[in-house]
Amino acid sequence: MERIKEGVIIFFCQARKRLSARVMGIIKQREHEEEEMKKAIREEDFLDVIISNEDLDYEEKVSIVLDILFGGFETSATLLSLVVYFLAKSPNLLNELKEEHESIRAKKGEGELLNWKDYQKMELTQCVMFEALRCGNIVKMVHRKSTRSINFKEYVIPKGCKVFPIFTAVHLDPSLHENTFEFNPMRWTDKAKMNKKTMAFGGGVRICPGGEIGKLQTAFFLHHLVISYRWKIKADEMPIAHPYVEFKRGMLLEIEPITIS
Repeated sequence: MERIKEGVIIFFCQARKRLSARVMGIIKQREHEEEEMKKAIREEDFLDVIISNEDLDYEEKVSIVLDILFGGFETSATLLSLVVYFLAKSPNLLNELKEEHESIRAKKGEGELLNWKDYQKMELTQCVMFEALRCGNIVKMVHRKSTRSINFKEYVIPKGCKVFPIFTAVHLDPSLHENTFEFNPMRWTDKAKMNKKTMAFGGGVRICPGGEIGKLQTAFFLHHLVISYRWKIKADEMPIAHPYVEFKRGMLLEIEPITIS
């Protein structure tokens, strides 16, 4: 087991090193572009904004780019996949979720778009998303470096050490979650406990800035999905960690619109 853990860490480090080198090359290429050439080729984008920040060194700029690329696409898509998977396996829960969204839709005018107040009413939806994040462990760990010596329980983490917080250890800790391998969204009905027992979006000064919009996108997608469609998943389909979350068969769905009589 220790060899497997060591292999996973080495894999992550090597992959990040290659990606960092690629992003660093792009940043340096951008820096050497003439100002007039920039304007002629394209409009300013998020990378230009990051490069222009003189308070950041190269390593910090690369780290921000990698975090944005991963967090802005892969995690949201995987969360959606996990929620659709778990709901297909939980028909009673799906019916309850459908009732929640039909109640919200019934109070909207014809063609009226969803808004922030509607999102706040999606209480069961929030529980479903948190439980999918806990069970799915989309991001299993993060890479950090201690900027000062830290006392943690009986341990001392010296300044400059690389630290790998393992989110999965928190999400599957039986002292925090009863029946840890059971998909049970109702464990999140106490909102005060949500952010204390899950680390899906990190925490502290490095908490994911896009966490809320990711949940918003998922909730609004589910609103239209559960009201308008029904779906089935192959019996042998399941999520696997490889090392990120993937589906055995690519999660092919049998989906059909719901006919309203």
